[in-house]
Amino acid sequence: MLNQYGRSIFFSHNGFQEEAFRLSIATNLKEKKFKRGASTISMQLVKNVFLNRNKTVVRKVEEIILVWLMESSKQVSKKRLYEVYLNVIEWGNNVYGITEASRYYFGKKPADLNLGESIFLSSIVPRPKTGLYSFDWTGHLKSNMIRYFNTYGNIMVKTKQIGVDSTVSNYGFYQVELVPHLRSARPAFFDSVQTDTLDLEEGEDNFLNLDETTEAHKRSLFDKLLGRNKEEK
Repeated sequence: MLNQYGRSIFFSHNGFQEEAFRLSIATNLKEKKFKRGASTISMQLVKNVFLNRNKTVVRKVEEIILVWLMESSKQVSKKRLYEVYLNVIEWGNNVYGITEASRYYFGKKPADLNLGESIFLSSIVPRPKTGLYSFDWTGHLKSNMIRYFNTYGNIMVKTKQIGVDSTVSNYGFYQVELVPHLRSARPAFFDSVQTDTLDLEEGEDNFLNLDETTEAHKRSLFDKLLGRNKEEK
């Protein structure tokens, strides 16, 4: 599933977005470098399948010509173009195609992805190499992703791509879980606090002593940084 706004525009345009194109040219001339792009899904598809990634005027002209020929000939349906696009673009570091991406992040086939997992994958299309940074060490999505889920979840409800009953739990936000082997290491602080808490003498109230134990741990780290030992205190 791609960004729903971009997807709907793709099915209605002829390969180009004229307004975006004009803004891109104006910005790039002003900055005297390729600062802003105006690529549609059609243009990105042509670039990934037929051309290289070099940012040159010649390559851009080739891209425009090929898109015009592809779109004007009507030899391939928009649905098929979109399918090919999803299967050639990058979804992570050396991860290409929706099938590989589904297995990489969730250990699933594309057909088995739930709503939340699909929305997450759509979110990383513009910046595929940042995909893993969306997860915390438990394998769940960071809270800053909720806004994206709500925005595009609402669009899908309004366009009747999903039902209103799909709005439970922020459009599947809480059901997204990264495969274990890709998760980051558990923060050392959590392990240290847990160890100190378990070392409390039997009979003590662990809950009441948690703050004290945590503070002792902080003092211990501070002493180590200063090179002090217990006798020097």
